[in-house]
Amino acid sequence: MRQTMEHNNHCYLPTYDACYVCGQEHPSGLRARFFVGEQDHVFVRFIPLATQTGYDNVVHGGVIAALMDELLGWVVVLKTERMCFTAEITLRYLKPITTEKAYVGDAGPCIDRKRYWESQGKLCDSDGTTYAKAHGKFFLLSREQTTVVVDGMTFRPDDLPVLSGVRSNGGART
Repeated sequence: MRQTMEHNNHCYLPTYDACYVCGQEHPSGLRARFFVGEQDHVFVRFIPLATQTGYDNVVHGGVIAALMDELLGWVVVLKTERMCFTAEITLRYLKPITTEKAYVGDAGPCIDRKRYWESQGKLCDSDGTTYAKAHGKFFLLSREQTTVVVDGMTFRPDDLPVLSGVRSNGGART
C-alpha cells in the first residue's frame, strides 16, 4: 500500500512525475505528497513499504535521506519562490525506521546565509518520537532554470498554486 495523506486542512504542493520522491507516476518511487502547515513549515506523511528496506524490516537510510532532502528543499522553495538543489545534507538516524508504522516529516523554517539557504527537519512517529533529524544547505536555481522545472510539474486542482510567477505556460500539467 502506498502512503496516503488524510489531512484536510493542509495545502498540498505540486509534484514532478519523474521524481523518485514525489513523482506520482514514478514506477518505483515513494510517491510522497508534501503539504504546507503553519509557520513556514512543510510536512510529509510517510508509510514505508517492505520494498524500501535494507534488512530486517528496517528502511534503508538512503530512502530516508531522499525523503528528508526533498522535505527540507521545499521549505526553501516556498520562501524564495525558486527551485533549489542540495549542496549538503546531514542526517542523524536516532532509531530504526521500520515498515510497521506511519511517520510524519516536519521541516522549517529556513535561513538565508547569502550564498546558500539552510533548513532543518525531523521525522517522527504519531507519538512524537523522533527517528531522524536532518540539516541541509541549498543553492537556488536561476529564475530561468526554475521556470523549466516548474513547467514540468503537475499541479492538481487542490494543490497550492506556488511558483505561479515563474510558470511560462500559465499553469502546468494537471
